[in-house]
Amino acid sequence: MIKKILWVVGAGMILFALTVIYQIATTRQHSPPATAILSTTHFQVTVDYCRPFKKGRKIFGELLPYDTYWRTGANEPTVITFSDDVYFGTSEVPAGKYRLYTIPGESEWQVVLNAETEQWGYWEPDYNLDVAKVTVPVQQSDSCVQQFLIRLTDQPYGANLALIWDFTKVIVPIKKGV
Repeated sequence: MIKKILWVVGAGMILFALTVIYQIATTRQHSPPATAILSTTHFQVTVDYCRPFKKGRKIFGELLPYDTYWRTGANEPTVITFSDDVYFGTSEVPAGKYRLYTIPGESEWQVVLNAETEQWGYWEPDYNLDVAKVTVPVQQSDSCVQQFLIRLTDQPYGANLALIWDFTKVIVPIKKGV
């Protein structure tokens, strides 16, 4: 009798582990990983993130409610790395690796860098570890972007970080630090 119980419990644990592995593997298919890299004469910026699809949904204000935390992508946290000290918007940020998250609003977003980078899934960060918080206006993109995109573009002062999805775009300027 005890052997049967142990066998059932063991089989249940294996089934549970396989289910979790399957979900993680298939989640990456729905929101594949991507990297945006820009090297300028001033610094290098790298952003590692996952790219969810629109799939006919209304994104901002429904799927992602306004004025609430968004991990800015899917799966793992979006991580941005700076090779040198920079100004992220108007905030001074030391060279290093940061979690990038946002709080989308209807007319403006907060784009935040946080020192906590190793969480997986939809976990809100420890807000006490926020390093920089920038408020930027929402812009309309020219066309509907079906898959979330982070774009880095070279600018005379440094770079622009653009977050684009659906018909929404926000841009954060990045400049060389002192």
